[in-house]
This record gives sequence, C-alpha cells and structure tokens, in this order.
Amino acid sequence: MPEAITLVFARKLRVAGEILEGEIHLDFTELTRDKIEEVHVKLRGSIFTKITRQRGQNSITRRERIELVRDTVSVWRHGGAYPPPGTHILKLPFHFTLPSNLLPSCEFSGYRKEGTVGYSIEVVGARSGFRFDKRTLCPMPVLPADPRGAELSRELRAGWTGDWRTVEFARKIRRGIWGDYSHVKMALVIPSLDVLPIFTPIPFTLNVVTVSKPMKREETPEGESVFPAPPLTPKGAEFRLERNVYVRTHNWATTSDGNPVAVLGGLAPTAPNPKFYDHVQVEGMEKVWLPALGDEKKQKGSWKQEVTFRSTFMLTCPPSFESPSMVVTYVMQLKVGFPGIGNDLEGRFPIRIVSSMQPPGAGAWDGPPPELDLPP
Repeated sequence: MPEAITLVFARKLRVAGEILEGEIHLDFTELTRDKIEEVHVKLRGSIFTKITRQRGQNSITRRERIELVRDTVSVWRHGGAYPPPGTHILKLPFHFTLPSNLLPSCEFSGYRKEGTVGYSIEVVGARSGFRFDKRTLCPMPVLPADPRGAELSRELRAGWTGDWRTVEFARKIRRGIWGDYSHVKMALVIPSLDVLPIFTPIPFTLNVVTVSKPMKREETPEGESVFPAPPLTPKGAEFRLERNVYVRTHNWATTSDGNPVAVLGGLAPTAPNPKFYDHVQVEGMEKVWLPALGDEKKQKGSWKQEVTFRSTFMLTCPPSFESPSMVVTYVMQLKVGFPGIGNDLEGRFPIRIVSSMQPPGAGAWDGPPPELDLPP
C-alpha cells in the first residue's frame, strides 16, 4: 500500500557544517485518506544519557537529554500546493544547515548506564483530533570536520614518510612455579602522531622477542623451538581497540573502562571476517644462541627467538570527544599469549582518535564512501 508521505534523503555520513538537502513526496490520494493537514520536517540532534542506581529494594533511573541542534520547517499545509496536472504526487524540497561545532555520532550502552549522541531527519504528517500523527524517522551519522585529521589521512594513504614511534612492553615469565625466568618483549612501531585519523590505513610493525632461561645448548634438539616460543601466526597475537566512557546525568556520574570496540590489523585468535588475516606479513627468525658471559666452557646460555608482524589497521569508530554529559577516550591493547598460567604479555596505551573529514566545501572525500561503526 502506498504511503501518504515519503522521505527522499540519502542515508550517508554527514559532516558538521554541511547543507542537508532532500525531498518530501506527498501522495494526495493517501494524504486525503489519512486526513493529514500539515507536513513539516524536523532536524534534531541531542546527547542522551541515562544512569540507574540501586537504593535498597528500588532501582532509580535518571535521564537527561541535551539538544545539540533543533530546526523545523513546514513544507505543506492543507489547501496549499497541489500536484501538477495528470499526477497525484507532489514533490517538495527541503534543506537544513548543520551547525559546525557538533559532537560526533556515538552510542554506548553498559551495565546501568547509557550515552548516545544522535542526529536525525524526521517528517511529521500532523492530524487533528485524537489521531496519531504520521511520522517517518531517518537517523544519520554525523562527524565533525577536522582539517588536520584530513591532511594526516592524505599523508598516510599516500605512504607515511614521517617519524615513527615505538611502544614497548616486557616481563619475565617461567613455565612452572620454580626455576629460572625467561624474558619476553614486544614492540609496536606506528607513525609518530599525537592523533590518529579514522577511515585511514595506518601501517604498523609488531616485533616479539623471547630469551629463554639459562640452559645447556645440547638440551635443545636442532630445529625445535624453545620455551617461550613467540607466535608464528597472526592468531597468536591480539591487537585491540578499547573505549573508556564517562557519562553524566544531572548530578550523577559514572565511568566504564575497557569496553572492546574492534580487533585491529589482522591480529586476533579469532577472525571477525574471512579476509581478516589476508594482509598480515609474518617474518620469523631462526633461533639464535646467546652464550652466557664467562661460562663458555659449560656451553651454557640462552636462546633468542624473534618474529615480526607487519600490516595496517583502520579505525572506523567515532572520534574521541569531551562534553559535560559524555566523554569518550580510547586505549589500544596488545597481547601475546605464552604457555603457562599468567604468562601472557599484555600492554595498553592511550590514543586520541580524530575525524578525517574535510570541512564542507573544501573538497570531496577521495576514497570509498566512509561508514562509521555504529548500530544500524
């Protein structure tokens, strides 16, 4: 059955400051049947937060909605414009201008806490009396413009030629409760940037080095690995993005840290998609004997083993942002597993993620259409 009101508006990523354009198609046959007297279009954007707390036997929930953008335009009233002769469809254009200082679209839901930054176009067919209005809602993702993020994105996609940053983590482990320790270390090398732009392939190298406990050389058969052996496939390492969220509702506030966002760079025990491991380059080195100083006669020493992973990762999450009601920050987590209880090597470090969108009018996005990682 045809609808009285049809919204024609592209559901794609929008940039703060952009002019939004669309059309409303009115089917006058259905419009008359539904007794619609006026049609208006709404642009809405808000930040919504919710916190629930337990007080004795009761759960108390507080909610707060703060408007970020609000605009309404009436496109048709009963007795106004009519369809062209020979048709029953009237097409009416509309446009809005997004403010240039909007927060990025974002959605978070945790235990007894929620936070959402959302934007939408809504068409309302108003009806008098006790009839419900006819409504059509079209959510849309919005990102702030970031000229520097856009420039960094272009440089990275052209092939990074700048400085590099190394993040290292190391610890001592052993196979059992007793005995000498082995040493494990991992080093992540990424472009030396204070911010990382979204929708951009970012190159990285992960180097894992292990040095065994002191032993006699003949204790290890030729060609065999030695504990702790580094992983030789991307499934043996893990590279994750985590999100920390602060939510405030009126005078209540709470935080939620370590929320998983995505696995990155083709490094994870389980692949989220069939081509996840395809672009990871793995370079394993033959183990190297390190003689113990001053103990060459006994042929004692340690074995050094090494592997390097090379790939890229792309961030598709909402950028970091701060507001009185909601703050979103990000942390990268690295993990390499070794046999034994509590022997995993883990490390975390904070990053700031920024938009890579140019301001409206500065030029079109020169890659495939970007899609922000948000719920449908």
